[in-house]
Amino acid sequence: MHAGEQTLLVTRPTRLIALRFWSAMFLALILAGVFGFHLPRFLGSTVLNYTVAGIDFGLILAGFFLFLALLAFFAAEFKRKTIRYIITDNKIIREDGILNKNTQMIPYTQLERVDLHQSFAQRILKIGTIVVDTGDDKLSIDMVRHPAKVQELLSNRLGRRAWDGQTPPGQQPPQKQ
Repeated sequence: MHAGEQTLLVTRPTRLIALRFWSAMFLALILAGVFGFHLPRFLGSTVLNYTVAGIDFGLILAGFFLFLALLAFFAAEFKRKTIRYIITDNKIIREDGILNKNTQMIPYTQLERVDLHQSFAQRILKIGTIVVDTGDDKLSIDMVRHPAKVQELLSNRLGRRAWDGQTPPGQQPPQKQ
């Protein structure tokens, strides 16, 4: 960021950006509970009546599915924490990654359109995706909270020239007090 540039908004996507990981975690926890409480035995199945090294096979499966649930949880949080959106008074910045850092910057002078995409469920949850279009490029601000406010913030700056610290010709510089 340049000197004199102000940050207007710093945000991350909501946890719903990693919905498939959360779904996998939920399914793994259900399966861990099924095998941990020996529900197949209560239904008359003899498949899980084995022991491996003195440990019940159902408990081994429950532990495996608990491990998968934990793995899905960390993957979901990792996906969310590695993406950050920064809106300043001159540009929009999207940063993602930890080891391989990717940064996209779009100055307001290049903005042509700011679109809001929301499904019915997203409208209820007050989240959505903002798509910033420059004509050549598109930048998606995915699963952000209160997307209408973010869209309004960006739309008000559509095509605005960035302040470069120079006073335009014919104008007086601001007086310092």
